[in-house]
Amino acid sequence: MIKIKLNQHHDCSHLADSYALDPTEKYIIDLSNELDTQFSILCAFQTVGYPPAIKNYHAWLFENTFNVENPNPTNESVAPYYGVKPLWKTAYSIGIVVKNENDDDYYIVMECSNLNRGYVHTQVVLTLGGCI
Repeated sequence: MIKIKLNQHHDCSHLADSYALDPTEKYIIDLSNELDTQFSILCAFQTVGYPPAIKNYHAWLFENTFNVENPNPTNESVAPYYGVKPLWKTAYSIGIVVKNENDDDYYIVMECSNLNRGYVHTQVVLTLGGCI
């Protein structure tokens, strides 16, 4: 397992058509150390607008019969993707599963591609409360 701090990529210029996060890696995060940055990103979403990539998450929720209005993915549904493959991968974003180092909870993290003006390579925890 690789412990990471989201949004700590220094130079993503070499990632023009790629993503910093590798869905085949088993990443762990300390969610308590991520909260300030994640809340700032969510405030930016509300102030500036959501990136087009958010539609990829909504499509994944819909395709997997989760509630798009009140997202409710479960640990059971995302655990098989942990360190194996992405939940989705499009030109706009990739969705991967990470694990919290302090418990057995999984989180869905979306990384935005360079097509998301203002949010290039931003890594967003979409399930801040963890998966159910």
